[in-house]
Amino acid sequence: MAYWCCLAVLRWWQFWRLPETPHSLRVQSARHRVKIDWVKRLWLGGATLVWCIPSPPFAAITFLVLTFLSFVLLDETA
Repeated sequence: MAYWCCLAVLRWWQFWRLPETPHSLRVQSARHRVKIDWVKRLWLGGATLVWCIPSPPFAAITFLVLTFLSFVLLDETA
């Protein structure tokens, strides 16, 4: 219970809010939200594929590839 109370207080204080920088404004953009939706769909499809093909090596390789693709899609350094 104490954890949830502390979490509520920290959110109320906006503890996790990023400082106002060009990068934080870019992350709040509609284009970034579209990228987030793509990554969610990618992981949902990958998890479904791993669930259908229950092989530990396949699961490990799939999750590594999905992690790489997530970083590539969400990269904002350009």
